[in-house]
Amino acid sequence: MSFNPVPFGKYELLTRLAAGGMAEIFLARTKSIQGFEKYLVIKKILRNRTNDQEFVRMFLDEARVAATLDHPNIVQIYDVGHVDTEYFIAMEYLRGHNLIEIVRAGAKLGYSKPPLEHVISMLTGVSAGLHYAHEKADFNGRPLEIVHRDVTPQNVVVSFDGGVKIVDFGIAKAATREVETLAGTLKGKIGYMSPEQCRGQPVDRRSDIFALGIILYELTTGKRLYHERSDFETLKKIIEGPVPSPRDILPFYPAALNQIVMRCLAKDAADRYQTVRDFHQDLDAFARDNQLVIGTVPLAQYMERIFADELAAQKSGDPAAMLFASQMQTSTSAPSYLGES
Repeated sequence: MSFNPVPFGKYELLTRLAAGGMAEIFLARTKSIQGFEKYLVIKKILRNRTNDQEFVRMFLDEARVAATLDHPNIVQIYDVGHVDTEYFIAMEYLRGHNLIEIVRAGAKLGYSKPPLEHVISMLTGVSAGLHYAHEKADFNGRPLEIVHRDVTPQNVVVSFDGGVKIVDFGIAKAATREVETLAGTLKGKIGYMSPEQCRGQPVDRRSDIFALGIILYELTTGKRLYHERSDFETLKKIIEGPVPSPRDILPFYPAALNQIVMRCLAKDAADRYQTVRDFHQDLDAFARDNQLVIGTVPLAQYMERIFADELAAQKSGDPAAMLFASQMQTSTSAPSYLGES
């Protein structure tokens, strides 16, 4: 594999990791004196969108929201700017994988789903980051009212050292946003939307809690929850369908954990957890009551086990191996779990 850095301002773009209709993401690095070198990720607007002033404003608006957040469970933003006419965001490079990739890697070693203690570790990490974002206020103490609105398995990354990070606050709602989305426009991946989000209604932090309930359901049952033949059918099921129970699939599913999932998935936001911290506390209590060993060390050991080949390639010191691993990290398309196409 070739390794030919492309200059981009004070950065070097090493390889393109992903591209969408509006922006593309690169693995990059920056160098300084005395051999200083740092790897990071650059997200920049596609060239054909740079003349769209409203889109540029939305892109920078995303950066403003994300840059206010400084928490160990949220991906860090380093820089925002432009090189000639190309606007970019520079952010933390995470050596790890998202939840979908973790499930798939575990399946190759015979895990039908991640061990429960690691699921709890992942979800408590996400909860800590989300609660911080939900509670964030400006320097005057005014709540920013940040709601992620796209809490999905692809947007939760676990690093090889056991850290858990939420990524992509790109469609987050915040009181300080300069660019407002059109009323009624759906934002986020449909299979993880709350009923109020599916209806195009205003959302608050409890919408993110609904998404957390879906992820907890899926990681502990190994099955997609809202994944119908069409987007319309998926929306209809989320809005009108009966609230599913993990115990309908797994009769021996822990009753206390089932209660946590069901509270998250309540159709009426008033019946859900009102803060992510409350959800977090119940997960901690469940782990204690069931003597589950949770935390970054056991989670790191699990990551080392299921991604042993990739880590061995990276330890070889071959830059191409690191680039290949980075490309594999972002190669997932539609989310799926064991036994699903």
